[in-house]
Amino acid sequence: MQRERPGLATLRYMAKWLAGENPTRHQGQWVLNSFLPPFPSRAFDAMFLALLSGRHLSPVSAFLAITARCGFNCPHCSARGRPTAELTTTAWLDTIRQIHELQTAIIGFTGGDPILRDDLPQLIKAAADGGSATILFTTGQGFDADCAEKLRQAGLWAVCFSLDRADAAACNAFRGHPQAFATVERAVPRALQAGFYTMLGAVATPDFVESKEYLALQRLGKAWGVHELRLVEGMPCGNWRHAPDEQFLSKPQIDELRRFHVAANRAAAKPKICAFNQIESPEFFGCAGGTQHLYIDSAGKVCPCDFTPLSFGSISDEKLNDIWLRMNRALGDNPRRECLIRKHYRRLGQWVADTGEYPLQPDNSCRFCQGIQEPALPDYFRHLQR
Repeated sequence: MQRERPGLATLRYMAKWLAGENPTRHQGQWVLNSFLPPFPSRAFDAMFLALLSGRHLSPVSAFLAITARCGFNCPHCSARGRPTAELTTTAWLDTIRQIHELQTAIIGFTGGDPILRDDLPQLIKAAADGGSATILFTTGQGFDADCAEKLRQAGLWAVCFSLDRADAAACNAFRGHPQAFATVERAVPRALQAGFYTMLGAVATPDFVESKEYLALQRLGKAWGVHELRLVEGMPCGNWRHAPDEQFLSKPQIDELRRFHVAANRAAAKPKICAFNQIESPEFFGCAGGTQHLYIDSAGKVCPCDFTPLSFGSISDEKLNDIWLRMNRALGDNPRRECLIRKHYRRLGQWVADTGEYPLQPDNSCRFCQGIQEPALPDYFRHLQR
């Protein structure tokens, strides 16, 4: 049998991927979802070099936890247990400059709640001026009209409001705050009026999937006029680092969210769906932590992602490029087919218990990674390799 030409195989693969997405226009640009920067833009050009060309050693995205402070008490918080130190404005501006040197397409501001820092507009402006697409992840607390206007002037592209339940009482109980739902309800119109690409972000738990809560949030998002419903799964880290296995999604539940992502987007439903279980699946881009994505916690520790408590250095002590290279090499220099923390969290938990470090310090992080078998590439990168 004649083997299919690599170019045709890649085109067939791309068609399969895009068939499950819903490209839309926003502020004169095309947006596939918040996993990728808008097109055309300087950020998209950088992403093309880093991801579409298969070039190594350049993160597509970097998420910065600029504070650990937050007025909510969410059970799934991935930041809990980490150091709570807070870096200066100067330190973060220098870090953003170094992130731009790595040609990073997307810079996300997270926490804690980034709005609690008075210098947030200044940091966003530095990120946007350097060519990155900027995303704010927030509870919505303090997101008033004045805040929205300052962030618009700073160059913010997108904002994601945390909302895990469509019912107000259930949302408030889950997030540990009596005004959690109302806070987002007030903030969404301000974000839309300011012209931001506006999202609701939810953490999927087994009961979330079994009760079809994602459908209720989709209906609510449509009523509110948001552009995207962003779904991530609860992870064994932070508050849940000692949780039992049944606290996390099973394979059938993950498959259900993946089917929802594809079916909703093929139907051009509003809002579009961005389920990371689909995008980071073995059949598409896989787990990018530490090889296509980096996370810096509020104390300056550089990690593969906000879920994985492996630190490969501190931006207070070293250049980011050196830390990034160390992390890449330790993790095999390639994206992997399976989520790093979901696959290895029991073993990692034992290391944390033995060392008393959370996250593990660089030497122990590198030693831990020596026990990780070199993974097969996700399908997208296998196509590029051809």
